[in-house]
Amino acid sequence: MSKPSFFRSDVVPIELRSSKESKACYGKHTHEEFSIGAVDSGLSDYFNSNVRCRIQTGSIVIINPSEVHSCNPAPDTNWSYKMLYVCPKWLSHIQSMVVGQHLKEFVPFSVNHLENHQIFTQLQKLSNILTKSNNDMQIEENCIAFFSNLFAMTNQYSYDKQSPKRNVSRAYEYIRDNFKCNISVKDIASYSGLSEYHLIHAFRKTYGITPHAMQIAMRINEAKRQLKEGNKIASIATDLGFTDQSHFHKNFKKLVAATPIEYKVN
Repeated sequence: MSKPSFFRSDVVPIELRSSKESKACYGKHTHEEFSIGAVDSGLSDYFNSNVRCRIQTGSIVIINPSEVHSCNPAPDTNWSYKMLYVCPKWLSHIQSMVVGQHLKEFVPFSVNHLENHQIFTQLQKLSNILTKSNNDMQIEENCIAFFSNLFAMTNQYSYDKQSPKRNVSRAYEYIRDNFKCNISVKDIASYSGLSEYHLIHAFRKTYGITPHAMQIAMRINEAKRQLKEGNKIASIATDLGFTDQSHFHKNFKKLVAATPIEYKVN
């Protein structure tokens, strides 16, 4: 049995706990944070809102702040899982953007258990980004997208999906003029006149990719230009704001289907 690992983000108020092949059991308890977890393997006995159920690989648990709950491996077994603990105040801000009106406090989720492959996959992706990404904008963008999607899917709120095209164009212009810089979703949203939530959804609807993906695409296009001019790969990676050459190499190959060296030679 391995020990649990913890990761705390500096970008968003989220803590990630990951446990593998755990036999550890909890008594019924509560905590102030909102939490959502995914069962990576095994079976677990889940208690929430005075209801017990058996959950399995692929299951999602949703725990509102202060709800009495427990989640333990089935008798004589172990299980692996990931759990995100989220500040309710930050999540309330996301909820406000989804419904298009200011919410004074966090709105509890209407369900406490899901069997939803899409959300399970998205949670795995978000956990991976939280622990491995060095790009603040990518982390911020994916957290907003995940939790706004979760709220929209699990609560009966109507919200305006339409945003003026001019606002989206302004978002594009801001990224175009600042793609080398360490910009944030909040920066782009403020400039464009959209909320962070509407920015991400309207931008994807218009361009087919997220603001962060557009920034990376612009960086790679500039990298191609500089490579053709004979600039050094290391200096290009630094100039364009990549964390290191490995980060630059990975993104370049993903979009060009060739390494920077291969592209430069040809």
